[in-house]
Amino acid sequence: MNIRLKDYEIVAITDAFKKLFLPQDHLWIFGSRVDMDKRGGDIDLYIETGIEPALLFELKLKFINAICEAIGDQRIDVVLDSVHNSLNLPIYAKAKHEGVKLL
Repeated sequence: MNIRLKDYEIVAITDAFKKLFLPQDHLWIFGSRVDMDKRGGDIDLYIETGIEPALLFELKLKFINAICEAIGDQRIDVVLDSVHNSLNLPIYAKAKHEGVKLL
C-alpha cells in the first residue's frame, strides 16, 4: 500500500472506523499522504456511510478522537459522504479517484 503512514497508524485508523461506522461503509485516505514524494501533511480521510446525516458530526469527532488517542495528536481531516443526502461535491470524486481505499 503506497501511503505515508506507519502500520500502527493504519491499524488505528481502520480499527476506529470499524468500531464507529457501519460494516458496509467505506474508507479512503487521500491528499498528501498518498504522494510518496511529499513529506508531512495532515491525514485526509474520506468516508462513504449509510449513517443518517444528523448523527455524523458527533461521530466524526469520536472518530478523530479515537485516532488521536491511538497515534498521538495529528491534524486529521475527515470528509463524510452520507448516502442519505443528495450532495455530490467534487472532493468526493477526487478522494475516491486519487485516494487509496483502506476499507
